[in-house]
Amino acid sequence: MYAAISADVVSSTSLSRESMIELNEKLKKCLSILERRYQGFWGRIVRGDFIECIMSQPEDAFEVALILKTWVKSFEPSDAHDAKRFNRYGLRIAIGIGEMKTIDRALDMMDGDAIYRSGRAISKLVGRAKYSFTISMANSEHEQALQVISTLVNQLLNNATARKCETLCERILTSDTSKTAEKMGISVSGVNQTLKDLGWSGIEQAIIYYRKITSKL
Repeated sequence: MYAAISADVVSSTSLSRESMIELNEKLKKCLSILERRYQGFWGRIVRGDFIECIMSQPEDAFEVALILKTWVKSFEPSDAHDAKRFNRYGLRIAIGIGEMKTIDRALDMMDGDAIYRSGRAISKLVGRAKYSFTISMANSEHEQALQVISTLVNQLLNNATARKCETLCERILTSDTSKTAEKMGISVSGVNQTLKDLGWSGIEQAIIYYRKITSKL
């Protein structure tokens, strides 16, 4: 069983050419970090503003999706006044869980149910759901439960500032508040207060719950 992520940069056309180039480089760095951190992870950028990822351990997908979203939301383009939707939402994300027939980096090829599911799910995000975080899997009961937590966490992140998203991203990556404080150049108490304001206790429980459900697949 695999997990795939399809993610689309919200309102990328509102960013200047220079900002898009900068964001693209930032995303490449993020994918490189994720590849080193998560076993069996492969991520790529398609068309400049679309991300596709595959991972052999589905339980990692929710955490990876949160890192991607907060990483993008922590980016502050120079033309921010013209990019309100980008600043608020950053990414819209779909996770697909299923089997894969082909994963071939040499051929740049991902083929199988997991990537089909994430691709179809993100293409259906229109209207009020356009900026959502959605999950698709064969088990409808599990899908519904995981969809609830992903929607709630996504709302917390949509309301968060770039600085809060950066703090949360570092906290997930380092798994340590002291290391986060050192990386951010602020006090441990400052990190704790930021995470509290963001709703970290609930987000952390959502990550744990997602891992519990998907580790049994």
